[in-house]
Amino acid sequence: MATGGFDAVQHRVLRGVIKALEDPAGRLINDSSRDLWRQMIHQHIPGLTPVSFTVTRQEFVSIVYSCATLDDGMDRLVEATCLVTPALEPGLLLLLSEWKARLAFPGPDWEPLRRVLDVPLAEFGSLVDRATDGLAPLPENCSTPWEAFVHLADHNGRPGKLMPAMAFLEHLSHCPEVAAGVGELRSWNDHFAELWDVSDRLAALRTSLRDGTGAQSVGPAGATTASHAGRAGHSGPARPLIRIYVKVEPDRTPHGGAGRRPTVRTQRYYVAACVRYTDSNTLHRDPHTEPVESVTRSQLPSAVAGLLTHMAQLRHSRADNAALEIFLPAELLTEPVEWWDRDPSLGFPNALLSRYREILLHSLERVQRPTFHNAWRARWAHWRTGEGQGQMYECAPEGLTDAEHLALLDAKIGRDDEVVGMVLSRPPHRESELGLRELSLALDLGVPIVVYHRADPASAVFRSIIRESLANDGLAHLPRRAQQWKSDVAVRPAAARAVSAVRELDVDAIRSMSMIWDDPEHLLEGGQNAPATFVGGTE
Repeated sequence: MATGGFDAVQHRVLRGVIKALEDPAGRLINDSSRDLWRQMIHQHIPGLTPVSFTVTRQEFVSIVYSCATLDDGMDRLVEATCLVTPALEPGLLLLLSEWKARLAFPGPDWEPLRRVLDVPLAEFGSLVDRATDGLAPLPENCSTPWEAFVHLADHNGRPGKLMPAMAFLEHLSHCPEVAAGVGELRSWNDHFAELWDVSDRLAALRTSLRDGTGAQSVGPAGATTASHAGRAGHSGPARPLIRIYVKVEPDRTPHGGAGRRPTVRTQRYYVAACVRYTDSNTLHRDPHTEPVESVTRSQLPSAVAGLLTHMAQLRHSRADNAALEIFLPAELLTEPVEWWDRDPSLGFPNALLSRYREILLHSLERVQRPTFHNAWRARWAHWRTGEGQGQMYECAPEGLTDAEHLALLDAKIGRDDEVVGMVLSRPPHRESELGLRELSLALDLGVPIVVYHRADPASAVFRSIIRESLANDGLAHLPRRAQQWKSDVAVRPAAARAVSAVRELDVDAIRSMSMIWDDPEHLLEGGQNAPATFVGGTE
């Protein structure tokens, strides 16, 4: 039961109710409307006798503060008022929720918490469902995490679980929109967990969310994401919760020469990045990760390192692992991205693969051009739904002209839905045009997985490694296996042989192995929050 000894927070809520009653939209400032309102107050709140005042505000103050001292007095006040003035209902219901929330969470001033939570957050209804086990669905008027919190404060959780409002704050602490206020959220929960002797429950939830066992990561269109292997009908570990997307796009700015002699222009590239966090469908961008000016090919490693350093600062309050997904144009697909330094200033090799649990390359052209999408989706769906086993086709042009070889590939792969991967006969760079043409054919036929050696097209060891991995683990596990091999050889060849039975002759082949892994479900689906919307289109 509330008493007359209201704290500062309660006084702010009560003043908010008085201000709402004075709103001209409610028309309670009119004598006739206020007469009807007094009758409703008398009927809904027995024992409360409204007193008429010459000054309207004085009457509102008297009734509001009198109702605040009674059990259910504020509920009945809001109910009676909304019958007379429906226009005031949204605002009064929120104030009533805040009143009840303060009764549930007495003590510390909640204005710092309110500042953290009073921000827009898209599609947080699913977050509430997970935090409350579906026990407390949000009403339609909830539009911010703050409104959700005060709504949940009046709900009880399942036996042995945290209060829904506290569980919601813990889940919310993993959302980037409130990253700057994570300390405030956890301090609030720590205070009440100690007060109510539920610190063990709070610690258990916090650990499960940190380890990824208490909340599923949300992918495109709100679907629960799994590993590539899982989406292809195979078992495998969960995908990392944080996914960082980096786009490297050619600078297509026209650059003409003076007079009749054209100027030879060095190709330059724009680099941008965005991130998808835990429990958030949204692709989050930051002004510091948008391209300002283009860079040359030799400057790309440093430019990417700078972006990733800034991204690491943005997620400093999180304990989640991260994956890196890079969209490259065809001419850059032979870049040893995973071996680029994450901090060139350190003065020793410090590869990106040491930091990121998964590094995937994507074809920029494929994602940007809708003409490629139908065949791409069809092949992936044939494999993912279990209709096909998924085969890797090795390109072997020996004894054939380039045209004959490509025509044969087109005929063999075009009507064979089982083929979801190709091993190129040459690296896809201009010095070996055939590799680029094989890649173009893969894009045209919708083959989602393309594997190649960055330097040695005739490496028998390289092809042997691919065959052995496919025989032992299957195609779905190839990205994870390749990442592990590269992590092993990064230590040193001797350690690699001991850990993964990688033979000495295999080290170069493994270091030079590259793979495009284009999953259309992940890249294209999810509406405006799909990675494809970050990459953009050319058609």
